[in-house]
Amino acid sequence: MAAGSEGKRTLVEAWHDVQKRLTEQQPSQRQGGMRKFAEYAWDKFDAREVASILALPGNSYFAHKDVLYEGFCAWVACPNNVTLPRHGMVLRAALHLDAAEQFGRDRFDGIGQIGDIYIRTNIVGPEFFEEIYYPIGGILRIARSLSRAGYRAKLANASRGVRHAVRVAEIYHHHVEHLLPQKTFGKPSLNTAAGLVSELDPAGDKLPGERAMKDYWSASKQSVALAYSAQSIMIKENFSLLDLIIQGKTTWRAHRQFVPAWFGRARYVAERVLCQCAEMETGKNTLQLLPDVPAESFKSPSFTEHQAANIKKKFGRKNK
Repeated sequence: MAAGSEGKRTLVEAWHDVQKRLTEQQPSQRQGGMRKFAEYAWDKFDAREVASILALPGNSYFAHKDVLYEGFCAWVACPNNVTLPRHGMVLRAALHLDAAEQFGRDRFDGIGQIGDIYIRTNIVGPEFFEEIYYPIGGILRIARSLSRAGYRAKLANASRGVRHAVRVAEIYHHHVEHLLPQKTFGKPSLNTAAGLVSELDPAGDKLPGERAMKDYWSASKQSVALAYSAQSIMIKENFSLLDLIIQGKTTWRAHRQFVPAWFGRARYVAERVLCQCAEMETGKNTLQLLPDVPAESFKSPSFTEHQAANIKKKFGRKNK
């Protein structure tokens, strides 16, 4: 046996014994299925599984839901961007670990090593390190990640199209609530709604044309029900949940209480709006993604009399 190997084995065995005792004293709070965090949130972001975990009542292990929420919000803002959910999750994991380490230093008179041992065994716990920290790359991944300001800038830039997709969803919502029967106005369709956006909100060259609107819808339709429902939830004066998502300023701790309404309204959008459209697949796919929560209705947007008349005219079958 090589020199030192016996001591190494003894140390490993002692560590496993410590971990066993800690597990007995602090039972796991892990929420979710059998798959590891890296499998459903890192290697490939599975929005359906992430949403199902966020919808569960109660807490999970250290920073688990906080990290998932950050990634999920980035996915809602730009569902085809692979890297931004990762950047968001790394940043959130780093912020929570840093806060825990600061707490440990403060608790033990600034002695960082004692504080680190304490927080790793009593606050952070092994699941955070085994499930999140080490699988995503540890300290090197954190060092290479974006700053908070850099992440927010990239998120705002990448999510510009989602607001245009939400505007289409608003037109759809208005249609299903106010333009009946279908034999007179047909079903909401992207072909008509895409061209309506610039007519409803004239702004010179600032708004995209019909072709570009269709591209934005295609890029954002996976998450448009969640984006639109987030826009309907006002967090504070003049700021919706969608505003905070796009700005990178929403957190699980600050806004978790809005998640049930958010998911419930998204289900309402999928069932009562998107599934009533000519292109029903978007609604059906969204329903497969969302947790099984009760649908929560909300009012369609307030269009001006002129805007509503324009929508009515465009969808009238005699104009087809």
